[in-house]
Order: sequence, then C-alpha cells, then structure tokens
Amino acid sequence: MHSLTHSASEYDVVTLYTQLLRISPKEKTSRLIISTLWNLLEQNQKTLLPRAVLARLPALLTNVGGRHFTDPELLEHLENLQELLAEYTKTKTTFDEYVAEVETGHLRWSPPHHNALFWVENARKILEFNNGELPRKLSEILSKSWENDKAVLAIACNDIGWLVKEAPERRQQLEKLGLKRRVMVLMEDPDENVRWESLKALGSWLKYSFEGGSK
Repeated sequence: MHSLTHSASEYDVVTLYTQLLRISPKEKTSRLIISTLWNLLEQNQKTLLPRAVLARLPALLTNVGGRHFTDPELLEHLENLQELLAEYTKTKTTFDEYVAEVETGHLRWSPPHHNALFWVENARKILEFNNGELPRKLSEILSKSWENDKAVLAIACNDIGWLVKEAPERRQQLEKLGLKRRVMVLMEDPDENVRWESLKALGSWLKYSFEGGSK
C-alpha cells in the first residue's frame, strides 16, 4: 500500500485510504490503514491535514472508534490521529478549507461554494491570495475535460461567477487567465449542470458590461 504514495497525488492517497477504512471489515486491515494514515498525516501536516478534512476523515474516525477494536497499536494510532485532526480543525477557518480544496485540483460541492456570505467576505481575499494563485488554479482546473466528474466544471463556474459578482472591478484579472472564454465554451457542454453554472457565471460578467463597468 505504501507504494501508492509515490504514484498518486496527495489528494488521491488520503481520499483512497479514507475510503478503504470506511469499507474495511477486518481489524487487521483497519490497523494497516490507520497506521499508514497516521504516518502520512503526522509527517506531512501542512499539506495533508486539509486533505484529510476534505475527505471527511474526522467524522469517519469517530465512527470507526465504535467498532470495538482490541489491537493496542491500532487504538494508539487512532487516538493520535483524532487528536491531530482535532487540533487542526480548531484553528482552521472556512477560507483555509477553500484554499485547501482548490489546491487539491479537485473540487466538490462543499459548503463554501453555496454560501453567499463566504463570497462577500472572501472574494477579494481569494483573488489576492499568494499573488493570484487561486484563480490560476481555477483556470487550470477548468482547462481539463473532467469527463468522469463533470461536477468539478460546474463548481468552478459557480466560483468564477461569485468572484465576478462580489469583486467586479477585478474581472479583468480573471479574463487574462482565459476564464471568461472558457466559461463561454462550457455553455455548450453536454452536462446540464455545467451549462447552467456557466450561464450564471457569464451572467455576472454581462451584468457589469451592460452597466458600463462602473462598479
């Protein structure tokens, strides 16, 4: 199992081990998975703890704790993992969670995407973070076809629409990255949700174009 860490991305590794733990029926297998997760997370806290939260590992560990394990090493690693994640989640913010998600390169419909207050408070912060790292990452995400996970394209369009709506004066920054052009192309996508989210995003641009870009 350890060889997977060299061939897959960090996001995939943590997600995979979390899924394996969820379906693992045997204590021996669970011990191996929990031990691997503990070693990975403890040694790569900055990059992997956000991934673990995105994969909903904290809630799973709580459920796993009810399986009445007896192996002392398993119980020790389980407790260590729970403490590590609890300490991390105490200090992180919703903005940190959003950054971590975008940096994985794989979006999901997590709470920030639907939360109007999140965008009011964070749109400019997202555009400015690390000299525009996040919109560049969104551009990279949108450049892929995502044939097996079209929701990623819909979510990225959703986010672009919010950024234009809440920080219209910065929309040129997004246009330079080719995001407006890509959103327009996605209006012809076979997936209905992608078409709908791209249409809404373009609507944000058109609103300010019609108003003369004065805002």
